[in-house]
Amino acid sequence: MKRFSKSISTVLLVALLALTLVGCQSTAKTEAAPELVVQPTEAPSIVAPTPEAAETPAEDDGVVRDSVTLYGYTLSVSVADSSATIEYPTVVTQDDAEAFLLALGAKYPEYLSSATYRIADGVTTVTTPYVLTAEDKAVILDLFKSELAAYVEAAIASGAAEPLVEETVSAVVYPYDVTEIVKNTQGDKEFDLYVVHTNDVHARVVPSDGGMGYAKLATLLNAARDITDNILVLDAGDVTHGTNFANLFQGSTINDLLMMMGYDAVSPGNHDFNYGYKSLVNLATVAEETSELRYLAANITDKNGYLVFQPYQIYKFNDFKVCVIGLTTPDTKTKSHPRNTEGLSFIADDVIGSLQTMIDMAHEYADYVIVLGHIGVDADGDTGITSTYICENVKGIDLFVDGHSHSTFENGLQSGDTLIVSTGEYLKNVGVVEIHVKDNVGTITTAMLIPAEEVLDPSTSELAASFGITQIPDDPEVSAYIEKVNTELDAVLDTVIASVPTAFDGARQNVRTKKTNLGNLVAAAMTEVSGADFSITNGGGIRASLAKGDVTLGDVNDVLPFTNTITVCEITPAEIYAALEWGYRMLPETNGGFPQTDLQVVYSKYAPAGSRIMRVLLNGQLLDKNDTTTIYKVATNDFLAAGGDGFTMFGKVLTEGQMLNEVFAEYLSTNYPVK
Repeated sequence: MKRFSKSISTVLLVALLALTLVGCQSTAKTEAAPELVVQPTEAPSIVAPTPEAAETPAEDDGVVRDSVTLYGYTLSVSVADSSATIEYPTVVTQDDAEAFLLALGAKYPEYLSSATYRIADGVTTVTTPYVLTAEDKAVILDLFKSELAAYVEAAIASGAAEPLVEETVSAVVYPYDVTEIVKNTQGDKEFDLYVVHTNDVHARVVPSDGGMGYAKLATLLNAARDITDNILVLDAGDVTHGTNFANLFQGSTINDLLMMMGYDAVSPGNHDFNYGYKSLVNLATVAEETSELRYLAANITDKNGYLVFQPYQIYKFNDFKVCVIGLTTPDTKTKSHPRNTEGLSFIADDVIGSLQTMIDMAHEYADYVIVLGHIGVDADGDTGITSTYICENVKGIDLFVDGHSHSTFENGLQSGDTLIVSTGEYLKNVGVVEIHVKDNVGTITTAMLIPAEEVLDPSTSELAASFGITQIPDDPEVSAYIEKVNTELDAVLDTVIASVPTAFDGARQNVRTKKTNLGNLVAAAMTEVSGADFSITNGGGIRASLAKGDVTLGDVNDVLPFTNTITVCEITPAEIYAALEWGYRMLPETNGGFPQTDLQVVYSKYAPAGSRIMRVLLNGQLLDKNDTTTIYKVATNDFLAAGGDGFTMFGKVLTEGQMLNEVFAEYLSTNYPVK
C-alpha cells in the first residue's frame, strides 16, 4: 500500500477525493473524548477451585451456546436459566480467570454483582441467584465470549502463548456478536483518517436534481483508496428509495451499488422502510453475507424486544479503533406508513439514557465513537428528538454524521462537545471529515463539503485547474451496472397494470385551472391509501393524460413523474378555505398550485382573489369557513406540506407514506383490473 507523509497524503487525498474542489478548509475542531472510568462495585464471591470439573448445563431449550476460535484456540460459553459455563484453553491461566471474573463483575454489575463463580481447570461455572431472561442470556453470552477473546488476543500479542493457527486478521468479537473489521494493518502511530459521508440521496443514482450521481462518486472514492486505506465511507439514510431505479426493485439495486462502491455502513432512514421492514432486513442480510457493508441501528427492536439490525460496528485502523453506532429517527413510525414498521419499537422515551449507555460501552472497546444517525436537526415529528438534542445531552460522541432534515453544513455544526456533519440531499455534496490520529487519540482537523457542481464541471474550481483536472470520468463498473438496470427498468415500465374505461384529463391548461376527472382520481387514491378525510394535491404535479384502455407503469410515471410522497397533515376548516383561496387566486390564468381535490368546491371566478370560495363540502357536509378548532386530516404531497407553491396552511405532519406514483399505480390496478 502506498505510504506518504502527513502533509503530502492530506494534499493528495483532498485533491483526488475532493479533487480539492473546495477552495478553503474548515478549522473546526473537537476535543478527544474523555477517558471512561468504571467505578468498582462489590466484587463477586469466588469459590475455591475443586478437583472435580464443573457441571455443564443440561441440554434443554433454555440453554444458549456459542463459541469462538482464535489462532486455533476455542472458547465455549453456554448459559442456562441461572448459570453459565465457560470453557477456555490454558492460554487463559487460573490467575487470568480470577482477574477476568472480578473485572467482569465490576464492569457489568447489573448482571453479575451478586453472582458466584467456581473455577476449575479450564472451566468456570457462574451461578446467579435469579432466573435469567432470554435477553439476559444473550447479553451474558456475548460478554463472556468477547471479554475472554481479549485475553487470548493479549496472550498472543505479548508472546505469552504461541498461535496454533496463524490468522491474517484477528477475529475479535464484541458484545452483540460484533466482529471488528480491520481496515489498515500498517502499524502507523500517527496518520490521518478520512470519514466520507452522504445522506438523503433518495436513489438519485445518476446526475439529477443538482447531484453528482454514483458513477462520479465511485471515481472519487477509487482515487482516494489509491492513496490511503484510512477511509471510512458512511451514509446516514434515506438511500434505498426515491426513484424508479430503486423502487421497482425494492431497493436491491441501491444495495448493490453501495456494496460495489465500498460503503462501510448505513443507518436506515424512515423512507428506507417504505417497502416494509422485512424487506430492509433482507437487504441488510445480503450486504453482511456478501460484503463489509453494515446496516446499523441501535434503537430498533421487534415485538419481543430484540434488536432488528446490528447496533454498531468497530473498525480498526492500525491500532486505532473506531466504533460507528447507528440510529434511526423514532419518528419513522409516522414518517413512513405505519404498516411498514408494524411490530417495531424505536426507542424514544429514554433515548438519552439508552444512548449514553451505548456510548459508554463503545468507549470501553474503541478509541473514537461516531454516531451515524438518520435523526436531523428539525423537531418536526411527534417525538421532537433531534441530533442537536442528542449531542447536547449525551457525552462522548466524537462525531455525529447526520441525515433526515436534508441540512447542509459546509464545515459542520458544533453542538455541545460534538461536531454534526450533513451534506444536504441527492448527492449535491459529499462530505469529508479529516481526523488526525496520534497515539490512538483522534482529533478533527477539517470538515468540508465537495460540491457536485464542481465535480460535474471542474472548470468551475480554481484548485482543480491548478492540478490540471478538466474532467471527472464515470466509473465504468458503476456505469455499466446502472445501464443494465435501466434496461431492465424499461421492460418493467412497459408492463400493463390496468385498463381504464374512459380517458382521464391531465392536460396542462386544464389541471392548472379547474378540477378534472384525472385530478379527482389521483385525490381519491391518496385519500384511500392514507386514511385521511380528503386530499389536496397541486395540478402542476400532474404532467400527462391517460388514454382510454391499457395503462402501463410508464404511463403512470408520465402522469406523476415527480418523487413526491404522500403526507398527512392536520387542517381546520378555516385553513381549508384559505388553501383553496390561495390555489384559485390566479384564475383564469394557469397556476401550478391549482388544487386538485376530492372536496366539493363552489366558487365564483368573477369575485376578487381571496374571496372566490363560496362553499366547501366534505362528503356532502358544508364546512364552516370560520371554524378554527375542528381538526381534519388532509392527504397532500411532501412538496405542498413543506410550503411548496406557497401553501402554508397545512398544519402538523401526522404521517409520511409511499410515493404518489406508486400509490396511484396500485389504485388503478385494483379498481381497473386488466381485462
